[in-house]
Amino acid sequence: MKKRGNKVSKNNEHSRQAFKVTPIVAGCSLLLLASGAVYAQQAEPAKGAAANSGEQAQTVVVVGIRRGIESAIAVKKESDSIVEVVSAEDIGKLPDTSIADSIARLPGLAAQRVDGRASVISIRGLGPDYAGAVLHGREVVSSGDGRAAEYDQFPSELVSSVVVYKTPDAALIGQGLSGTIDIRPVMPLFVRGRQVAVNVRGEHNSNGKLSSHGNGALGNRVSLSYVDQFANNTVGVAIGFAHLDSPGQEKRYESWQYGDYVGKWGAGATGVPAASGGGKAVFDQGFESSVTSSSQKRDGLMAVLEYKPNRQFHSVLDLYYSKFDQDRNASHWVGDVGLWGSPAAAYTNVGTKEVNGNTVVDSGSVANGHSLVYEKTFQRTDDITALGWKNELKLDDKWTAVADLSYSRANRDETYIQSVARPTSNGSFTFSGLGSSGDQAWSTNQNLTDPALVQLTNDPDWAEMRTPHYKDEIKSIRLSAKRDLESGVFSAFEAGVNYSERDKNVTSDAFRLSLASKNVAVPSSALRAPTMIDVGGIHTSVMSWDVPSIMGLYTVNPKDPWMAKDNKYAMHEKVTTGYAKLNVDTDLGSVPVRGNLGVQAVQTKQSSDGYAWVNDKATPVSGGATYTDYLPSMNLVFSLKPDLVARFGLAKTMARPRMDDLRAGADQPKLVPVSPGSTIGSWQASNGGKPELQPWRAKALDLSLEKYFGKSSYLAGALFYKKLDSFIYQQTTRRDFSGFPNSSTLTPGCSAAKPDCNPNEGTITTQDNGQGGKVYGLELSGALEGSLLTPMLKGFGVIASESFTRNSLPDDKNGNPIKLDGFSGIVNNLTLYYEDHGFSTRISRRYRSSFTATTRSVLLSTETSTHIDAEEQFDFQAGYSFDTGRYKGLSILLQVNNLTNAQAVQRRGPEVGGNSKGLLPWKYGEFGRTVLLGASYKF
Repeated sequence: MKKRGNKVSKNNEHSRQAFKVTPIVAGCSLLLLASGAVYAQQAEPAKGAAANSGEQAQTVVVVGIRRGIESAIAVKKESDSIVEVVSAEDIGKLPDTSIADSIARLPGLAAQRVDGRASVISIRGLGPDYAGAVLHGREVVSSGDGRAAEYDQFPSELVSSVVVYKTPDAALIGQGLSGTIDIRPVMPLFVRGRQVAVNVRGEHNSNGKLSSHGNGALGNRVSLSYVDQFANNTVGVAIGFAHLDSPGQEKRYESWQYGDYVGKWGAGATGVPAASGGGKAVFDQGFESSVTSSSQKRDGLMAVLEYKPNRQFHSVLDLYYSKFDQDRNASHWVGDVGLWGSPAAAYTNVGTKEVNGNTVVDSGSVANGHSLVYEKTFQRTDDITALGWKNELKLDDKWTAVADLSYSRANRDETYIQSVARPTSNGSFTFSGLGSSGDQAWSTNQNLTDPALVQLTNDPDWAEMRTPHYKDEIKSIRLSAKRDLESGVFSAFEAGVNYSERDKNVTSDAFRLSLASKNVAVPSSALRAPTMIDVGGIHTSVMSWDVPSIMGLYTVNPKDPWMAKDNKYAMHEKVTTGYAKLNVDTDLGSVPVRGNLGVQAVQTKQSSDGYAWVNDKATPVSGGATYTDYLPSMNLVFSLKPDLVARFGLAKTMARPRMDDLRAGADQPKLVPVSPGSTIGSWQASNGGKPELQPWRAKALDLSLEKYFGKSSYLAGALFYKKLDSFIYQQTTRRDFSGFPNSSTLTPGCSAAKPDCNPNEGTITTQDNGQGGKVYGLELSGALEGSLLTPMLKGFGVIASESFTRNSLPDDKNGNPIKLDGFSGIVNNLTLYYEDHGFSTRISRRYRSSFTATTRSVLLSTETSTHIDAEEQFDFQAGYSFDTGRYKGLSILLQVNNLTNAQAVQRRGPEVGGNSKGLLPWKYGEFGRTVLLGASYKF
């Protein structure tokens, strides 16, 4: 591996240090050493086979954990691309409760938790926006404001397998820059006979019921799968239904901004000690602590109708539908230390702590502050529909034609309400542990459960309601033809065209909730039992009330109309993809070689509608661009020995920009005189989107060596290198302002210094294409069945992977380092399992090092988290299957997810003063462990 340059991010420094031997590296090394013993033993069965040649052969049916492993390894081994696979152990039995959890266990992949659940996926250090997502080979919609799929939307019970392409295939449409995740349903004509499976599980969250009037800690999961064949195995039907009612119980703490605010922006504070390096110690403006009780209810349906009357014609009609409802009730205790009050914050008995080059006010007391108590309600409904119809006709012995129609749609509606109360007088706080995440402790001298003291308030006027709505729709048609070739290097030629239209609409309206007077008591009929805020070192009870019951006290008025520039937009894409591919099947000397060579020509026509905020009103504007990408790809597989495979991949890849970055809106676009007194003006705007934004683009090189031992064991090592030709980051750049309203007397034009300029272009601060860099790394992975080493280990097995990733990106135009969203330098996974005589158990660990991630809040304002701490999660399951007797087909299962109650920790530097790059505790979340107990029955 090359050494990094001087401008690589701090995450990479951590990653480089982690090249030291870790438990996963040691495990992979042991697997490698063990492979010698396994390889030696592979010669032994010949003697046994000769000795038993006269015995009657028996059919061995593999089920459970081993079945999932064997199916996944078989797909990986036979693929022409470098892929990772997770496969269901049986009908309706993917290993995890979420396909996001299953995908995150694959080598080089990592999940990002959203509200405690694995949701979006990073591939090889590149965040969710760089990956493609397809459902049964077709591009799938997203219910978010970008393109990244939220994989917790897909019930694991309805998925047969997930294939992750790490190298592209020219025939795969909707590919990403980092890789492509293909979710596949059961194909009924590939299943033997009728199969019916019923799964029932109860669920409990260890945090218990946190909100006094929210959802409880109990939930359930129920699924039903049916597969059958008819008409002499020419018609197949697969139907699966899955219901989820999952509790969420979340504890959160968030520090307000840190800094040395004495004398800044009119702020005042007394008693703040000096910092060790000069100036004042940095301190917290305030804090927010909360508990949230929620429920996630999801109903999913997957159906496949397969028809194959003869060897010439094959037709598949498939449907996926999911409705996902989320309901949250949160109680918040907020403390404002009073920097802008009169009198201002007064600190006493202050203790400090040195944290990453900052002297932090860690403990003490502060007077003249005030508490706030929030009640927040949040409802979200997502529904996703995907429908496809694929027809394959063999025209003769050599030609095959394919027609594929598909449609997918996602709708998402949210309603967010924040009701605010505060004591009628100021109070004081005592605090400690502010320099350590999870140890922060605050207390107050006021009784925050007293409805006579704590009342609804207009001071501050932070009570609000927001109603975002998202709609995403994709329509596509694909026509292709394939011809088998009988001689030469190539075995087949395939060519085709795919045309798709995608329309995405995002709107978010905001409303201020105003009371008739400054303070209003909560009606006794709306009061609920007090809620205990028990987060870290905080143990404080606060008043609770039912928000819908007090909405009549508020006057609802629109707020923040200028945010239409960001919160209301529509994106339209028309993408035509032509492709050609040659399948390789030849010999290089004595070495068999297979694979493919291909190219895609992708023409994208994108347009965006939105609003510009001009002269205190929102004015419709639009923009767009057309561009074409040519994406060649090559995959070669060398069969060095029957079970030793070397792979080589070379390709150009791309990922289209986030849709919210393509919005047409802009803030205060106007003409500015090109020179004093001139009647000619040039356009400029403070911020907004850029409809002309083009994709991330890269060139990729991949090498892999894989050794297989039987059907359920393998070892693999892979090297990858991606040269990022174009990157997207925030900068001051130029965009087209054609069609924007001109409220001035100036005429768009060019200065004397640039007479050939485009008069419709101007400057704006936004996301734009810029210089790229590189991402490269090493992956080690393996699965080993213990019986291959010694019969004493029959039933035992291990699956392990370790990924080391580096990146090198240039500084932006302002000299600041560019952080690669979703980048973790180290990702590893380890699963130990045992399965024999019906009993099975496994424990899994997944780890990703610290990373930077961009998340979108309900308020539709992008929040870039400067640092998310390393995450480590353990999951456990144990079960027993009855293989004989009256209970044959019955299985009992116990699962514990997030076994150690892993915390989610975020950090950032101080806002003013101190060391801005020295990370300080910011956000802390605890989601509890989830215990599931249930049974399944297959017949």
